[in-house]
Amino acid sequence: MAEDRSRPGLSVVIPFHNVEPYFQTCLESLRTQTFSDFEVVMVDDASTDGSAEIADRFASIDPRFRVVSSAKVGVGVARNIGVENSSGDLLAFVDADDYVPEYAYELMTETLAKTGSDFVAGNARRFDSVSVWQSWSHRRPFVTTRLATHCRRTHVLGIDRYIWNKVYRRDFWDSAGLSYPDMLYEDYPVALAAHIRARQVDVLAEPIYYWRHRDGGEASITQSHWHLDNLEDRVRSAEMLFEMVEEHAPYLADLVKSHLTATDVQVLARSIEDHPADEAGRIFDLAARYLARIDDKILDRQGPYERLVFDLLKRRRRGALTELTRYRAENGTQAPLARRRDGWYAKLPSFEDPAVGAPDSLFRLAPAYLKPKAVATEAWWSGSRVAVRVNIGVNTLPLAPRTRFKVWLQSPAGVKVPVDHVSRPRAIAFGQTDRSTLELSIDPSRLSGDRQWRLMVSLRNRDVRDVIQVATSGDGRERWQGWRRIGNRWCRPGRLPGGFGITVRDLPDAWVDHTTDLGDEIEIRGAFRGHAPEHAELTLTDRSGSVATHPLTIGDRGDRGITPWRLTVPVDAVLEKSGMDMPMEEIVPTRVKLVRKGRTSPLPVHPDFLGSRSLMKGRAVNATRDPNGSFVITAAHDRPVVHDAWWQADELILRGPDGPRLESTGAVLRTWPTPTKPLDVSLDVVDRDGVFLITVPVEAVRSAAADHGGCATSSWSLLDAREHKPIVVSRELGERVPQPAAHEPAKLEFGWSDEIHLRLVARPGSS
Repeated sequence: MAEDRSRPGLSVVIPFHNVEPYFQTCLESLRTQTFSDFEVVMVDDASTDGSAEIADRFASIDPRFRVVSSAKVGVGVARNIGVENSSGDLLAFVDADDYVPEYAYELMTETLAKTGSDFVAGNARRFDSVSVWQSWSHRRPFVTTRLATHCRRTHVLGIDRYIWNKVYRRDFWDSAGLSYPDMLYEDYPVALAAHIRARQVDVLAEPIYYWRHRDGGEASITQSHWHLDNLEDRVRSAEMLFEMVEEHAPYLADLVKSHLTATDVQVLARSIEDHPADEAGRIFDLAARYLARIDDKILDRQGPYERLVFDLLKRRRRGALTELTRYRAENGTQAPLARRRDGWYAKLPSFEDPAVGAPDSLFRLAPAYLKPKAVATEAWWSGSRVAVRVNIGVNTLPLAPRTRFKVWLQSPAGVKVPVDHVSRPRAIAFGQTDRSTLELSIDPSRLSGDRQWRLMVSLRNRDVRDVIQVATSGDGRERWQGWRRIGNRWCRPGRLPGGFGITVRDLPDAWVDHTTDLGDEIEIRGAFRGHAPEHAELTLTDRSGSVATHPLTIGDRGDRGITPWRLTVPVDAVLEKSGMDMPMEEIVPTRVKLVRKGRTSPLPVHPDFLGSRSLMKGRAVNATRDPNGSFVITAAHDRPVVHDAWWQADELILRGPDGPRLESTGAVLRTWPTPTKPLDVSLDVVDRDGVFLITVPVEAVRSAAADHGGCATSSWSLLDAREHKPIVVSRELGERVPQPAAHEPAKLEFGWSDEIHLRLVARPGSS
């Protein structure tokens, strides 16, 4: 290391090996960080493609980047080499095919400066060539921001298993003795050891890392988990974790072991049929080592499928395990049920098969397995009433025709208001018909007070008796319609803490009426009820936590006690602070709050609110409302937007503005019948009076899927035909598209960033 080299504030270590298609995007995301006091140590792990040339080019144009060459040592040792050759006061790691949003290191370093914690960790998104979605692995640990916490108090941090969404203090890294083992799955032992050995840590709900899912070509390390060496390292990693929690953090032992068992053992089981007999024997040996470390109470808590897997692995029943694995590929982990006098049993492969000899107790459904769940899938306004569709399920147990339902809304004080409902049959697994789709009609005028009303359901039949609160799926993709004025109050269906319900609000004392696109500015207009404050302002907060303040211009009070206000916000300022550097398609929110008399609060939007859409620098800035009905400004890539959709016989028609551009590029539906090659179906696009019309012939799409080995219920992404970028849906349409009627052959689904997917509906009688 050169003597005159200044000591950077942050060292970012990136090992790389043959990542040429992705590497430049990754490095560019680091070069454009808003935090600039860093060095990037790129460790060339014996690349044989063009990755080294990309690294050398960045090193030649930016002195903060430098290359360290190595023999092929693997990602863990390469990271250690990078640490040894770095000098920053803070330390971060990045995988060479991933992406770091521009605000990430500014946000994390500022957080550490405020709290003095040993390290900070942030949320992560996954992405592919089409979509962006919340990383499932990070959903629970990063659901909310927690500063100066520790896994002793926040146990869920025990499953925070990745290393690249963090910034460590170098003195903590060294004093804790952290380094990477020479193996795959090296992240989790280091990440968990850091959590256990730290004094305190910071957890951020904001996404600070984008984790690539390769949807074509060579798989990444974590996507190549069937290789025998990979499996052996997976078990070694788990054993290190078991020893760590047993010796140093017994308060995490049950959580960590349960988390690993739910994934690792199933991977071992599914890999058996892909290996010859001698290698399968080694996998059984690995499984025996693994299961010997798992308490029986953890195994007993699993469902019938998982318990059967454990039993077959312990008894080394390769044939039965292969049959079970193939069953899972076709049917998932559920099964048709058999009723006996002592309860229900899952009729999985090997059930009542004396040649296999699996005990009947493995197949019995525990009472918790029969706990019903009710999920609101959709809610929309129908006149002055709210229509809601609720699905009720008890795993694969069909609810009998004589099932009785009661539905009501319940206030925090326990007041109950009955809800009109109709039960509709729907098809569920294994050819059964389940009378558990409820269509509700709610009259909000019957709901009193300024409060939230939870939707409750009781059901009763021969097998199930329970009272449950209706929930939401929790994946952020539900479509609820917004506020509507009913009498002198505002009402809105949607997510509540712990479930779904109706929020009733007295006329608020401030709101947003409408917004207007003025070209390079957005005009925002609203009103105060009653006496307006002498001074008020809006704050706009971006993902990095940076806040911009804009004072309101307050008008004169009108005859009805309503005082108007307005302000203008430069569109360019929103784009600069939005973090819109991502090459992925994601909606980036700028949170807007009202500040007056020392109080800060979100701004509700009027039921008749009309949003606006501004275009600048290839980006779309939307003044709109968030899922909670509050005003928000979002930035997204400029894409064709579908504003309306309807069925015409067996064809789906999609309509939106900006027809000439989409007509010139065309549109396709894309799916992936194999991991290496997509299947595209071209769609007709016509321009008619300034709007585009896309025709989706569903049966032709179904035939294409069948001809190329696609699933009968495949999900297809709607893309433009030139750049293969998503065509998106307007929030207004996304919130009013009902589920398809029984005769419709497909349904629209919407992703995290409002991209459109079409999912084929299985024909009656098909599996």
